[in-house]
Amino acid sequence: MSTDLQPDLQLGQKYGRRAVALYLACTALIVAVGLLGPSVVVLTLTNRHAWLPSYWFDTKPNDWLVSVMTYVAILLGGYGVYLALKALKHGWAPRIDRLIALGIGTTAAVTLVPPMASGDVLIYAAYGRIMALGGDPYTASPADTIRLGYDPVIAATERPWQGARSVYGPIATWVQWLSSVIGGDSAQLTVWMLQLSVAISLVVTGLLLMKLVGKNLPARRRVIMLSIANPLLLWAVLAGAHNDAIAVMFAVIALVLFRRHVFLAGLLIGVAGCTKLSIGLVGVAMLWALRADRRKCLYFCGGGALAMGGLYAIVGLQAFQQARSQTSFISTGTPHKVLLSFFTLFLPNGLVRTVLAILAWVGLIVVAILLTQVFPKSLVPQTHPDDPTPAAIRYTAIYAIAWLLTAMYSLPWYDVIAWAALAAVAASKVDGLMVVRTTMLAIAYVPGRDPHARQVAASLSDSLEFFSARLRDTICPAIELAVLIGLIVWARRNGAQWWPYDWPRRKQKPLPEQAAEAH
Repeated sequence: MSTDLQPDLQLGQKYGRRAVALYLACTALIVAVGLLGPSVVVLTLTNRHAWLPSYWFDTKPNDWLVSVMTYVAILLGGYGVYLALKALKHGWAPRIDRLIALGIGTTAAVTLVPPMASGDVLIYAAYGRIMALGGDPYTASPADTIRLGYDPVIAATERPWQGARSVYGPIATWVQWLSSVIGGDSAQLTVWMLQLSVAISLVVTGLLLMKLVGKNLPARRRVIMLSIANPLLLWAVLAGAHNDAIAVMFAVIALVLFRRHVFLAGLLIGVAGCTKLSIGLVGVAMLWALRADRRKCLYFCGGGALAMGGLYAIVGLQAFQQARSQTSFISTGTPHKVLLSFFTLFLPNGLVRTVLAILAWVGLIVVAILLTQVFPKSLVPQTHPDDPTPAAIRYTAIYAIAWLLTAMYSLPWYDVIAWAALAAVAASKVDGLMVVRTTMLAIAYVPGRDPHARQVAASLSDSLEFFSARLRDTICPAIELAVLIGLIVWARRNGAQWWPYDWPRRKQKPLPEQAAEAH
């Protein structure tokens, strides 16, 4: 049982004030880095409209200056989330409208400056431009298109993505196309439309999560501080304009529809999967929540299949094949990359990758089984006895965390799905572990761009290149592994068994499926 001290309202207010101050300080530093203009952190945007967003000054800042400012911003943001969790635990009770204003205000501020850290949004803009020009981003890369004639938006694409074809679903591609139609030959305006779509998605997701948790004020405060206002998401997702936020928004809409309209929920989860295929884990969580009702399972699967089949049929099978191609990648910053580098010294690369893929899947299943037994309850109220929504939210958090901590390819902006689900689940030690994971991974991807790409405005000094490389390939994998071990230890200490089934009858042993009170 929990050994935590009783809530202290005065202490909660102190933590809460500090958390808000840190949220604002983090946002201010992110905006300041953006206003300094193109650098090793901030993207270079061509064909600028002076009076339209994004806004910046061409100061040509030092690489260490903007990098350290970003490191400090992320650390302040991570510590702010940690203090916000402690404040809420001690009964901090600020007005809901003020917290919403904090979230929307910080989101708007970050949206007004250029995207940072990752050059992904430039490839989004290029794919949209290819489609707007009559091409197919699933079969033609930016490099293929630029050979036919110079285009300022497509030419802005940075290495190593110039030869890459789109791996995103049709919904993401159509958002990119619409942004290109509005932005024309201006990379600045095209990219800002993409930033705006991400900002709107994050805000809508947070507001819908508030609807899901109902009138419970403490639950609403938790939702706001971990979703709309969360500075880690502002940096990792919004500052880079990553389309994961759009996929998560559709998944949360599906969860809102889930309790009364199972078929429509299936349609929306199919739409989410047609934005980014990995969001399908939310569909798996929803399906598992329905497992006792075969008829509803069929309706849900039918809706998802109809949406995905219909939308992918419009753009062609090659789009689905491209989306699947990313499943064999291994990203720097994961323990898998360290293992790959070591074992390929004396074993074939293909064999090592296969073994690591198997281990990743086994790890996901094991972590999910452990968490299922001890993970805290959902904050979403059950409106009727057969309401599957609370369980679906809880399983989404479980599967998302298990996937993020065991996947071979994991990037900081992928964490948005875990934070969206965690926001609607009761507090536990998992919150702090996720703060550590997202903070470390976000820091590891600063500057986050190829230092030799010609579009990078400032040269990356040898010292910063060495420092950032060690953060990413050495320190980050160690911290990620420590978080995974910490999660397993926490689950085991709370009574989780490695395999709580009586094989082969698969009858579950008499263990509580979830802890009503988390440690």
